[in-house]
Amino acid sequence: MATTTIWSYYMSDLKLEDLTVEKERLLTDRKALLERLDELTKTSEQIRTQVQAIGGAIQTCDYFISKLQPPQESTESTDEETEEDES
Repeated sequence: MATTTIWSYYMSDLKLEDLTVEKERLLTDRKALLERLDELTKTSEQIRTQVQAIGGAIQTCDYFISKLQPPQESTESTDEETEEDES
């Protein structure tokens, strides 16, 4: 019964114009958020594409570095050869 009394109290204070104004404000806020979400999604896709492009460029650099750089012997094989020479 207390709930009905509280509900009746609030309903008596509510005006259709107030609810309509509030609904319009909420719709405007929702529209702005959806537009912002769309912008962020597009930006995210652009960044993802850029990251992939940079990854490809890094792979290309690694390829050319490996072609231009003479093969390096590992330090372990150099140490083993030094020990064999000393024996």
